[in-house]
Formats: sequence, C-alpha cells, structure tokens
Amino acid sequence: MDSKYSVSNIASIAPKMDSRVLKAYKKLGFTVTIDPSVNYGGCFNAHSRSIILRFENETIYHELGHFLAFVAGNVDRTSDFAAVYNSEKSKFTGINRSYATQNSSEYFAESVLEYVTSPSTLKRQRPKTYAAIVAALNKITDERIQRVMDIYGPFWS
Repeated sequence: MDSKYSVSNIASIAPKMDSRVLKAYKKLGFTVTIDPSVNYGGCFNAHSRSIILRFENETIYHELGHFLAFVAGNVDRTSDFAAVYNSEKSKFTGINRSYATQNSSEYFAESVLEYVTSPSTLKRQRPKTYAAIVAALNKITDERIQRVMDIYGPFWS
C-alpha cells in the first residue's frame, strides 16, 4: 500500500476550485493529507484544520464544500439552506445520491463538487442550490477569513 503524504499546494489537486476558497484554505493554515490506508473517501475536520483523502481525486471538491460552508458561517446548517435542501434534494441525480441527500451538510458539499465540475447542470437542475453556493462563495472575503481566525484561532493554537 502506498504511504501517506501531505499536499503543500492545494491548488495542485483542486485546480478548478474557486480561488477565494483556496486562498482562505491556505490563509487559515488548513492542510491536505493523502492517506491510502483510510477506509473512507475523504474527511474534513475544522478542529484539526485538515482534509484527509484516500486518493487524489474529485473528492477534494466535496471536502472543500464542507470547508466553504464552515468559513461562510456554517451556511449548510442554516434554516435558509434547509429550505433549499428540502425543496431540491429530490432532484439530485449524482452517483452518491443516498449519501449526498442524507442531510443538508452532505448535500451542500456534494453540490459544491457539482458546482465545480458541472456548473451548468447544477444551475439548470437545482437553481436554488446553485444560488446558495454562489452566496456562500461571496461571503469568503478577507474580513470573513480574519473573523474565522479570530474566533477559532485560540482553539487551533
């Protein structure tokens, strides 16, 4: 089995991700580790400021979806997004349907993957979800990044 390794430049494995997300990821000191020994595709952990992936693949966009939701203010858990989730989850057609639609957080993350890899399809099939992702991306400002650092920095030290 291959050994695990760290990815120093997240853009190298997530080249299609919105630059605001990549900038925030780097600025907040988050890391990416590829570990073929894990028994899951990927895991985002805000407490340890990390993403662990089994392989370098498009799962990075799903995990960065969790990161986006976190930095934008846990937008995947708001009542506004719950309404979007409840109205459009039945229209989700991805291969991970049961996993992606089990709750609003996984739905948001899987929708971010689709936003990155097939934005026109997402916009056409689930326009409210598309708009929610755009709104979350628009919240990623230098001020927001600093606010996240101010709030969570003491826990990360």
